[in-house]
Amino acid sequence: MVERYWEALKGVMDPEIPVLSVVEMGMVRGLEVLPLEGGKGPGERVRVRFRPTFSGCPALRVIQEEIRKALEAAGAKEVEIATEFAPWSTEELSPAARAKLEAYGIAPPLPLEALPLAEPRCPRCGSGQVVLKNPFGPTLCKSLYQCEACKEVFEAMKTV
Repeated sequence: MVERYWEALKGVMDPEIPVLSVVEMGMVRGLEVLPLEGGKGPGERVRVRFRPTFSGCPALRVIQEEIRKALEAAGAKEVEIATEFAPWSTEELSPAARAKLEAYGIAPPLPLEALPLAEPRCPRCGSGQVVLKNPFGPTLCKSLYQCEACKEVFEAMKTV
């Protein structure tokens, strides 16, 4: 029963990083299937514990609505999204998620212990000869770099 809702959430992609689902990003902290309250008939109520990557994420409402739609499509009659504003860390990204980022052209976040001295590798050519062009990328979670080897500008996911 719970598995079908987890599978549905694996199809909810982060709108700012569309190669990763909210599950792969570590945004879904838990999921409970509960009976409907107050005798509202047959069906299930699904409660999701959700944590955004950044509290000021501009895609927050879009992600919550996509979670709701996915769970309803999987059979939930009611959906409750409990948003938690506890710190999120890039350390929660699996090696598979990091590989997806790199294949998409976004340098994956560095391990926390590598900071502050390390720089990301170019996701296009693999060179470590990169220059930070702007710490503020197109979204809150990314910075812009330029590779000195292949001259490409690329996004790098910030380590938090």
